[in-house]
Amino acid sequence: MLEDAELHKVLTKGDGHKSRDADRYAFMQGNVEGYAQSMKRKYMTYDVLYEEYCKATDNPYSYTQFKLIIQEYEKAHDYKYHTVYEAAKEVQFDFAGDPLWVLADRTTGECIKATVLVCVLPFSMMSFAIAMLSTKMEFFFAALSQALTYFGGVPEISKTDNMTQWVKKYDRYEPALNEAAQQWSLHYGTDIAGCRSKKPRDKGPAESLVNQVYKYYYSRVYNEEWSSIGELNARLMELNDQYNNEIMKGRTYSRRQKFETDELPYLLPLPVEPYHFKYEKQIEINSTYHFQIDRSRFYSVPYQYVGKKAKVVYDAETVEVWVDMKRIATHRRMWHDGYTTVPEHMPENHRAYAETKEFNAAYFLKKARQIGPETTAVINNILTSALFVQQSYRACQGVLRLASTFGESRLEAACKRIEPKTASSYKSVKSILVNNLDKAPVPESHIDFSYIPENDNVRGAEAYQ
Repeated sequence: MLEDAELHKVLTKGDGHKSRDADRYAFMQGNVEGYAQSMKRKYMTYDVLYEEYCKATDNPYSYTQFKLIIQEYEKAHDYKYHTVYEAAKEVQFDFAGDPLWVLADRTTGECIKATVLVCVLPFSMMSFAIAMLSTKMEFFFAALSQALTYFGGVPEISKTDNMTQWVKKYDRYEPALNEAAQQWSLHYGTDIAGCRSKKPRDKGPAESLVNQVYKYYYSRVYNEEWSSIGELNARLMELNDQYNNEIMKGRTYSRRQKFETDELPYLLPLPVEPYHFKYEKQIEINSTYHFQIDRSRFYSVPYQYVGKKAKVVYDAETVEVWVDMKRIATHRRMWHDGYTTVPEHMPENHRAYAETKEFNAAYFLKKARQIGPETTAVINNILTSALFVQQSYRACQGVLRLASTFGESRLEAACKRIEPKTASSYKSVKSILVNNLDKAPVPESHIDFSYIPENDNVRGAEAYQ
């Protein structure tokens, strides 16, 4: 009587499959490790590998059997170490490969790419995702700081792969960190650990979270639009809370419940202020009194400093300009191309020209009110007399410009002469001023008086207070 194991050997070949020729099988066993290693090469396919195999033996397996033997070998030699994570021990982070997009201009449909950074505490799987306009260091470290603020504490170790924002020279045992990473680490009191090169399992939870972000976050926002990075991150923050508050599959608790109960109490405290990575740039203020720090984004400085040397200090949120240890300008960091100009930074003639480009009815009425009620009435009638209000802008501009030639008091007097006001025009007002008619006494017909005799049955304005 044969034992079950011995009977199994009789009924099957050495690899557990019937009908496999011993010589063919022996050849494959001697080379299968090399074939498995070849399949790890970029762009390698089973088709190409099978062609090489057929050239190397006179008695090859079929393509299907050849592929199956390699896959069985890979499965049998794919060893995974199960990592047990400690509470508050480390945070892992990585970039999502697929970007989101921010709508910069609704008229042209121009969009700006936003890179998503994901962070996770492996013990509780508490997760965080945030969008950045760039992977440059000022945005990267600002995003990391916001992640720690969201978690409400700092883990002992911060781990990621050897990204250029983090490591300037890779070494398996002691990677050389760049200065910014060292400053960020000292600011938060956390140690920095890098993953081994080409070993994504060293940060498996972060890799897993990237996939979850695609499935959970991206699937819920695929048809949404955002006009700023702030709007996008506000939406991602909602999804962060929603994702962390959901009960995990196969568990009776959420990520947040496990985090708040078993991990949050052991995190290191946050510093008083978040870390801001700042760049410094030396510039000479040119005749346009604007400077550029990235792409086509320009910021203004007071025109009086044209020709002077200045230092620009900027981070992910603000841009500051310093001349001789004095801060002369501060701006919010722009996220789209264009000019940020403070009106007070412009010369008077430039400011006046800029105002003319922004003419509208409200602008002309505002200027008229500064002169007087008669001028306001004339301007209002000119505006309302045109078929399209834009057609009256040049006439309004001409009337108001008469004040610089003849004075505001004369312009007000000239406008008072025009009756009825529906006859208002630039030419009529100018004619009165040129002919000095505004200086002549006002005709009796222009003096207001009432045709209604006084009596007790007429109510005055005081009755409507």
